[in-house]
Amino acid sequence: MLARLLIFLGIALVIFLPFNWITYSQLVRIHPRKRRWVIAAVIVGNLMWPLLPLLRLSTPLMRFLRASLGPVWIAWTIFAILYTAMILLTLLVWIPFRKRRRFAQFAWWPSRVFLWFLLIAAIVGYYQALVPLRIERVPIAVENLPPSLEGKRIALIADLHVGLFTRPSRLETIFKTTSDLAPDAVLIAGDLIDDDPVFVPKLLAGTRTLSPKTPLLAVLGNHEMYGNPRSVIDQLRNSRIRLLVNEGYALGDLWIAGISDYAGREPDLRPNLDKALAAKPATSLAMIVAHQPRVVYDAVPRRVPIALTAHTHGTQFGIRPLGWSLAGLFVKYHMGLYHVGPTQLYVNTGAGYWVIPFRLGMTPEITLVELRSPVAQSRGYAVTR
Repeated sequence: MLARLLIFLGIALVIFLPFNWITYSQLVRIHPRKRRWVIAAVIVGNLMWPLLPLLRLSTPLMRFLRASLGPVWIAWTIFAILYTAMILLTLLVWIPFRKRRRFAQFAWWPSRVFLWFLLIAAIVGYYQALVPLRIERVPIAVENLPPSLEGKRIALIADLHVGLFTRPSRLETIFKTTSDLAPDAVLIAGDLIDDDPVFVPKLLAGTRTLSPKTPLLAVLGNHEMYGNPRSVIDQLRNSRIRLLVNEGYALGDLWIAGISDYAGREPDLRPNLDKALAAKPATSLAMIVAHQPRVVYDAVPRRVPIALTAHTHGTQFGIRPLGWSLAGLFVKYHMGLYHVGPTQLYVNTGAGYWVIPFRLGMTPEITLVELRSPVAQSRGYAVTR
């Protein structure tokens, strides 16, 4: 395990060292008066690298270092990649003018504008990650919907990533806002905590603002698997949160099949949709809740009509009204509602954030799914944004 980590560390350094060098050398060349600030930023932005072999240690010190240095490390790495790209583009534009002006002079304004743009974006993204909550109301029309499920409301939240710096008041706001929607059940589609199971009690404390009459169900995400999934499972058993690990839950005539995450390595922690559907009554409607949208490839051949997922965060950067997020460049199903054969797949973009408190254009989301028959849908029911 250590050998693999060291190999990964070596490869990562080879890949990212050039970005660091280009960013540092060009910043001090273009903005020489800011040399000390640049040196400080380079040092602080790379302090996490030596700690990577110790990343999985569950100690108070490592939790603090992960939570404090991790965001700076990720933010600096992203900045270095973006700044390098900006420098290369500026270089291409400068070539026709190279005999008239030195590159450092030519690049001064582009660099300054770029840095100010990133600073403003960081401030706005920080605010959007920590303050607003977006309610997505999503009607889903289902053929042969049991009459008892007409208008059934399911609230979906995900990717809370509860960690050291997660504010208890923020969790309470998320669950209180969800409770105010008066759902028939609340589902948490994975990544409840940020790896370390020590944060499970903080998560459970945050759920106290949810009505005790409302069923609260959850599934595991990849970040539970990265930590200690057995400890998470043990802490959630017989708690306010009903954890579904390849098992089902009957909400009247709705069978909610909770699937384990694809990052699970142990046989009983790998996804098993057939097991989760095994006890479903013949007259019930099946709904899958899973962390990763790839579950749709298991749902379609089994003709499961609804799958609710999360995981992508919309990469915490996008233009929601246009249905665009950076994640869409890498995965097919990244946000919103999709019709995939007989299955309607919904991808929630998350209520928390991963590592960096930043969400630009992709504000935290609570989804309210309302089940409708096609007849009721055709009578004018629409999504309320």
